[in-house]
Amino acid sequence: MFFARSQIKLLIGQMVTVLAFCTIAMSARADLVKPDPAIAPVEVVAIQLKALQFNDNPEPDFGIAQTWAFAHPRNRAATGPLPRFASMIKGPSYNMMLNHSRHEISPVMVGPDRAQFDVLLETGGGKILLFQWGVEKVKSGEFNGSWMTVAVSMPRLAGQGS
Repeated sequence: MFFARSQIKLLIGQMVTVLAFCTIAMSARADLVKPDPAIAPVEVVAIQLKALQFNDNPEPDFGIAQTWAFAHPRNRAATGPLPRFASMIKGPSYNMMLNHSRHEISPVMVGPDRAQFDVLLETGGGKILLFQWGVEKVKSGEFNGSWMTVAVSMPRLAGQGS
């Protein structure tokens, strides 16, 4: 009887330790920035680009998931779900965005519901690429009033970096 009680206490102690570890690990996981009407259009682009620049920090493909979080519902319908979107980003058209060296965002047009930006991006290999990045304010639903990305152009070579 004593042996059974001590085994039960040991088992309970181990379960509590495992549960505590899991809780700590889950709370330590980085949170994605979520769309919010208070986030300006240029900040949406900056959040996405910074996430792609450090794609695997704090965990693998976190940057892609962060970028997806700001994909406009129409964009999500065309490019999703997330695994399909991730494959597109890792594919030949956009993979140079992952772990790039630096980027610059320049406003082209910012209106009350739409904004367009030119993005110069220096790849890890030193190429300078130009992207056009379009964002729109969502009109209804879960993200009502939030700026989200509707389109990113294919890259065009814009020069050679440092």
